[in-house]
Amino acid sequence: MPLRFKALPIALLLGAAVAGAQPAPDPALGRLEDASLDRRVCGTARPGPTDLEMVRRATRQFAAERTEVAFGGTIRVAFHVITSNKLGDVSDAQIAEQIAELNRNFATTGYQFELASVDRTANQGWFHMVIGSGGERRAKQALARDPARYLNIYTCGPGARLLGWAYYPWSYPEDHFMHGVVVHYGSLPGGSLARYNLGRAATHEIGHYLGLLHTFENGCSAPGDLIADTPSEASPASGCPESRDTCVEPGLDPIHNYMDYSDDACVTQFTAGQDVRMDEIVPAFRPGLFQPIAAAAAQPEILTDAVHPADQVRAIEFRGAAPSPFRFETAVRFTLPANSHVSLRVYNVAGQVVRTLIEAPLPAGAHSAMFASKDLPAGLYFLSLRVGETRMTRSVILLR
Repeated sequence: MPLRFKALPIALLLGAAVAGAQPAPDPALGRLEDASLDRRVCGTARPGPTDLEMVRRATRQFAAERTEVAFGGTIRVAFHVITSNKLGDVSDAQIAEQIAELNRNFATTGYQFELASVDRTANQGWFHMVIGSGGERRAKQALARDPARYLNIYTCGPGARLLGWAYYPWSYPEDHFMHGVVVHYGSLPGGSLARYNLGRAATHEIGHYLGLLHTFENGCSAPGDLIADTPSEASPASGCPESRDTCVEPGLDPIHNYMDYSDDACVTQFTAGQDVRMDEIVPAFRPGLFQPIAAAAAQPEILTDAVHPADQVRAIEFRGAAPSPFRFETAVRFTLPANSHVSLRVYNVAGQVVRTLIEAPLPAGAHSAMFASKDLPAGLYFLSLRVGETRMTRSVILLR
């Protein structure tokens, strides 16, 4: 059984979330534009059935290939504050409390957060960006820090009355600059949005970032949000409507779930099923998130350098491809314990060889080869590494 990292029981989580000290609101942050945010609106796109089927197949294949995976870990956060005429200039204390709030909210899941960097940018054009806009692309392209290994959080004053949004792990290649979370600056702890200023807008969006859907996904119809222990819900909740029950299926609406639209003070929990879902998605689609930074540098070519004593290994290590999913090219990495003849090939789901990446003798040590997509169609592919009599496989997803 894989090792699972768990922390506090749910009762302690709820107590910590309520008891957490919040910075005093900064009156300079209050503006008329905030008054229109009278309900939670998340811009995260609804995944289509084709996407969800691809994810289901990829996670099942990943689980079949890798039986020993440590779930959870500490996520490094790169925080980007975007302002306009000083509007949105959240304090360092608010940022620190936001990280603390994330750690309280995710305490039972095994995912924790640490602040790695903060930068501040004054740009009126980026400040009111919306999901999919040119402003969003330009801001993220300029500011994003190593998206495969850092969670990038952007604060601004989004247009279209959005409280925030995120992209699912399968939406772009793992290292694409569009990944990350955008939230309204007034949603940080102590911010100007009275109903949404406990920092849980970021919790909601990071739930998407780690693979969770809205609790009201598909309404009362199957498959809902793909989570068995979140009761069906016909529509988003607002406020804190206790005993709300919008579907005939058993169970009251999950209004206290972080992935619903209830007020911040009302949302206090992830379910065990959501925890399992994140543990399925993250290792398969965000494998670089917990890699040591120094050890994760991508290699652009096959490496045949002499082996440093510290790099010597006793067994073959096949780390697979990163990023995955990818669009244009991805690096396939492995380590040899001794000089060996190596065959590295790529197969499609029909079992046909579509690429031969390596067919040659290689010295002991770390190696990598680039898998370029070129004319291949989108889909699931299998990397086959043969070293002597040993054969190992890993999956990789190509997007278009």
